[in-house]
Amino acid sequence: MLAVLFVLGESIINLPLKNANKLTFLGFIISFLLSLLVFYAVLRVDLLKYPVLFVALYTAGNTFITFLNFISKNLLTKTQNIFILIIFLLPLLYFCFKKQNEILNFSLISGLLCGGLIIFFFFATFKDFNFENIYIYSFPNIKNLFSQSVMYIKSVTLPIAVLALYAKQIGASKKSAFCGVLVGNLFLLITIFNSILLFGTTLSAKLLYPYGSAISTVTFGNLFSRLDGFSYFIYFVSAVIKIAVCVNIIKYEIFTNKKDQV
Repeated sequence: MLAVLFVLGESIINLPLKNANKLTFLGFIISFLLSLLVFYAVLRVDLLKYPVLFVALYTAGNTFITFLNFISKNLLTKTQNIFILIIFLLPLLYFCFKKQNEILNFSLISGLLCGGLIIFFFFATFKDFNFENIYIYSFPNIKNLFSQSVMYIKSVTLPIAVLALYAKQIGASKKSAFCGVLVGNLFLLITIFNSILLFGTTLSAKLLYPYGSAISTVTFGNLFSRLDGFSYFIYFVSAVIKIAVCVNIIKYEIFTNKKDQV
């Protein structure tokens, strides 16, 4: 479940990106397949851990900035950024310096909740889906498909290297880590589909936060219910876990040479 939350990370906040088109989900799948190669390469080649540490630093920074921008522009628009920063830093620092088993226990509970919410919102909006939004009527243009794949490299492919190194450091089962990567990407793909099937690729690419916008359309009977607040919980938990994992692998390499016992 930690792997699932890590994969969701900041990506669930802003995917699909602004240059997305009808090939975007194919681009996502290609990037995901590449991430599996990266995953196994990091597990098997020790020397790769050094460039992965730089990837972890970048990933933590990118996730941190993405989440803070979301909060300041969408939720606490009248609150000074310094207070938003403090609110986010407190739980983040807590998990960055706790034992790994506590992070894993938290991930298990919150990951199940997040997974349940993602599935619920998918089916809650199902009645409004337009599957023509993802139809491809001709053979994909290779150049176009490549550009769609590249935009997911930062969000999907590279961070998997960090997750692989983390699994290696704590001695996690390769099978469980691999399953977490699969399930996490499946959930991320569901959230992308949720936006595209509701709004179409063009509108989804223009929305600042597509998944939150998709959740805000959920209705029950004649009532209109704003349930996008539940997406904030998913964003928060995923961002905290992703940054905590990045910080922990850097801390591990700097301060210890022994495997962290869970």
